[in-house]
Formats: sequence, structure tokens, C-alpha cells
Amino acid sequence: MIKKYILTSVSALALTMSLLVAPPAMAVDVNPDESATAIVQAEYKGLEPSEIVEQGLAEEGLDVEHVVVDASGIEIAAETTDPESNFAFDLALEPGQAHGNVTFTDTVDGVTATENYKIEILESQVGRSVFVLTSPETGEEYKYDSEAASTSIAFVIPIAFAAISLSTALYYLAIGAAIVVAGVLALEAVKAVSRIIAENNRRPSSQKRSYYPAVRSGSKVFISPNGLSSAQAQTRGRAGQDVWALSRDSAKSLAKTLNPSGTPIGAEKHGAGYLWHFHPAAHRPNMHSFYGLPS
Repeated sequence: MIKKYILTSVSALALTMSLLVAPPAMAVDVNPDESATAIVQAEYKGLEPSEIVEQGLAEEGLDVEHVVVDASGIEIAAETTDPESNFAFDLALEPGQAHGNVTFTDTVDGVTATENYKIEILESQVGRSVFVLTSPETGEEYKYDSEAASTSIAFVIPIAFAAISLSTALYYLAIGAAIVVAGVLALEAVKAVSRIIAENNRRPSSQKRSYYPAVRSGSKVFISPNGLSSAQAQTRGRAGQDVWALSRDSAKSLAKTLNPSGTPIGAEKHGAGYLWHFHPAAHRPNMHSFYGLPS
């Protein structure tokens, strides 16, 4: 499990170093039958996504002023609890998108400075955060990768510290309700399904979609609200990637199409709070054809 970033212990270092290095992993006893991500998620089981973000950031020395995690978009505004600092950030992602804007505020040489950046999130899961900050004024870019050293460039606000705080927020977001895989934002199933149904109800019949990309992360399934055609769903399934279907019949049909040599396996689920799903016959290809809501 990747250690939660401890802002109060790294801030002084981050403010003075030109290289940003990922923090060390925390030593934990891991059950070989349970992923590290699932262990982290279990620590916050039963909490709403906003509560996870708020509680987690509080543990890292950040007071959350505002947090929204739903189909309308993602917003997180937080400020440090350190009385000697004036650091704050405000992150806003567009609905269903892995890009948006982030604003940092801090006191530099006795003067309060505010800087705005475009943010493009390339990867954001419990184990790793990768994003690019771009200054709309200069076009300068800063890429942060929690698994690698990142060279800082000349921003007024110490960008290393700002990037760590932002990565911390994405870490708790990934525990609760939203991850980014290969540049695509996926919401935790309950959040995603409500948006998918609402959008399908607004669309004409020719634009409705029955399939959506799904990603397993620990004990949760995250679903991208960007719909797939039947052909796209089949391509994804043949690559061993999971798909969520709008109905039980659609899920079973996809599993059957992917391996017409036998009867699909299922429907089945692996316990309370999990999604029902089918597998293609003989698990070839080895993918999940999910449907419904966790139950």
C-alpha cells in the first residue's frame, strides 16, 4: 500500500528542493488474498466519498472547506491548518472529465500569491498519481508522477509542495469515488450509474448506449460514463478488460458474444456490496460483464 502523503512532514523539504520524489511505501501486513487497494478502501468503508476526502485530508493537515463528488463534477477546496502558512488549493474537474482547473494560494516573501493552472490527470489510483499542470499565461508545464522524481520549474508558489497536496487529494478521491485510468475518469459504480441512466434518458434512441468501460480497483468497480457501442464493448472485452452493461440481458449477451462456444458463466457476485456479472464461457477471454448496482 502506498503511504498516505504526510504534508506537514514534507512541506519544508518540498519548499527547498528542486526535485520532487515519491514518498516511501508504508510497511503493512498484507493478506495475500486481498489487494493493497482493497485494504485501504476497507479502512474507510461505510463513509460517503466526500467524508473520505474530508477525513483523509484532515489527517494530512488540510482543512476541507468544500467538497463535491458526483455526476455533476468534482470540486475540492482545502487549506492548511498550519497557523504559520497560508497555503490553499481549489480543484474543479468537469463532469465525467479528467481535466479541469486548479488554483493555488500561498504567501511568498510576505505577499499573498494566487496562481491558476489547467490540470490534465493521466492516472489517479490509490497506488499512483500522474498529472500535468499547465500555466495558461506562459504555457509552461509541470508533470507530477508520484512514482518518479519530477523536476520543478520556476513558479511563484512552490510547485513541489502544491503538487504533493493535490496528489494527496486525488489519493483520497481514489479511495472513495473516482479514479483516472489512461486519462479517462471513472466514478464508483453508484455515482456513475445515476449519471448514465440520466444521460440515456435524455438521448434519442440512436444515441443511447448499453455498455460502459469498467475498472476494478480493490473491492470496488469504477465505471466511465463515456458509453461504448456494441463493437467497442466487444473489443474491450476481447482485450480482457471489464465492461458494465445497462441491463442483465445486455451483460449476458456480451459474455455470450465474446465466446459463443459455450454458455456464459453466471450471473454471480462475490458477496454483499459487489456487482452482479457474467463471464464468457471458460473465462475466455478473462473479463467481467457487470450490470446493475452493488447489492
